[in-house]
Amino acid sequence: MTLNSLAGMAGLATLLCVSTPSLAAAAGPDLTPPIEITGGSVVGLRDNGLSVFKGIPFAAPPVRELRWKAPALVVPWSGVRIADRYSPMCLQALRAKNSVFYLGEEPSSEDCLYLNVWSPDVRPDAKLPVMVFIYGGGWVIGSASLPLYSGEHLARKGVVTVSMNYRVGALGFLAHPELSAESDHKASGNYGLLDMIAALNWVRDNIARFGGDPANVTVYGQSAGAIAISLLQASPLAKGLFHRAIGESGGFALGGPPPPLAEAEKDGVKLMDKLKAASIKELRDQGGDVITAAGFAARPVVDGYALPKPPAEVYRAGEQMRVSVLVGSNSDEGTAYPVAMSASAFVESAKQRYGERADALLKLYPASTEDEARASSYELHRDRTFASAVRGWAREQSLISPTFSYYFSHVPPYAAGLSYQQQSPAIKLGAYHGAEMAYVYGTMDTLNFNGTTRNWTDADRKLSETMSTYWVNFAKTGNPNGNGLPAWPTYDAAQEQVMLFDEAVHAGALPNKAKLDFFLGQ
Repeated sequence: MTLNSLAGMAGLATLLCVSTPSLAAAAGPDLTPPIEITGGSVVGLRDNGLSVFKGIPFAAPPVRELRWKAPALVVPWSGVRIADRYSPMCLQALRAKNSVFYLGEEPSSEDCLYLNVWSPDVRPDAKLPVMVFIYGGGWVIGSASLPLYSGEHLARKGVVTVSMNYRVGALGFLAHPELSAESDHKASGNYGLLDMIAALNWVRDNIARFGGDPANVTVYGQSAGAIAISLLQASPLAKGLFHRAIGESGGFALGGPPPPLAEAEKDGVKLMDKLKAASIKELRDQGGDVITAAGFAARPVVDGYALPKPPAEVYRAGEQMRVSVLVGSNSDEGTAYPVAMSASAFVESAKQRYGERADALLKLYPASTEDEARASSYELHRDRTFASAVRGWAREQSLISPTFSYYFSHVPPYAAGLSYQQQSPAIKLGAYHGAEMAYVYGTMDTLNFNGTTRNWTDADRKLSETMSTYWVNFAKTGNPNGNGLPAWPTYDAAQEQVMLFDEAVHAGALPNKAKLDFFLGQ
């Protein structure tokens, strides 16, 4: 569903609210006591010792004249809002049903700036650590309501978990000269990042009422979510809003540096021309689904406001937030992407990109046969795109704050006959991009939403318990170590000891170091 078909989702607040007398009449053991927050009062649902609140607004609906604006203040509501269901995800293209990243259908809308809370103890004086999840999706897809991302399992380990939506695609990252001119800060293009910052401000102002400690907030995320976290560390607008960071398979260098505002504005002009709009007003009058369908290379922008200067410069100068960081990547990051190529094409691509260094690259990633080229293309994507970005983040952060790194190589137990668009007899998914999330978040069974896709074993569940405990320990203290767990050493650029997650869990040397060294400074 879209905003147009719903004639505005702003009415959702009314639909989900009841007057206080009605609530009192309907109250029962399944409802939490009312909690006063920014905008009004909410109740959630009790779930086996947890209090769960879904669909809490943290900003005004970014629709009509608020499209391509920084998130505005929450619109207050009367009565008590029953926060018992997820909001729609932000408007976006649908995932292919035969993709490993397809996780079910969801409604979508431009009215999407809502968050969700899971708490084991809503007493205001509980002061539990807080974990805030930021989803990935290449800046063009993603949702806080996917079952894979549920905060339930982590919350049962003694933290308050939060997930939030942020705008994606052209609706989240369009820069344009007109938008910059109308901005008080003469900036445009980072609306998705500003949504994240607005949600973190909401956490600071409200989470104590859900039992959380606003002075102990950990942000965690994967892929574009991890990139976003590394960018927030470099943003003055996020300073003090979180105190630890966990980044899975992403970092500020992934995908190259964010473009400067002037360059991004040119891309916005091209989109406007493509949609035959003469002004931003005309573009705002077009349906969000039309804009989303037009295609747009969405990504954050060095806008002089949310990102005053290139993140790489911030990190090199040690000016990023001094927070403890836990980061890592997977052994088969490249398999979920169609990058395999022929031997001749691989060699030619290496020569064009690396010139005099091509021979050195081809020694590390040989392509003398078609099979070698296929394998090397996936390894190159793993190392150049993901592992190098994670390593760069760890190397820079370890100079100023305690840093921990991991490498996940455990292959999930895929069901026999499983077929995804990314998988064929010649391409095995292995520990693909995102494979670790079900283990860390304790949500393995959600991947079997459409029949059996994984034959989970006791060993898988034990690994999940270990990883999720490490993540929660880190959120509680800034150190993942704890009783009964293998010792996880801090990361430093000289030793490069990381935690290895496979059949066994143990510390060891960073895998593929010789290959990764090729990309240092790139």
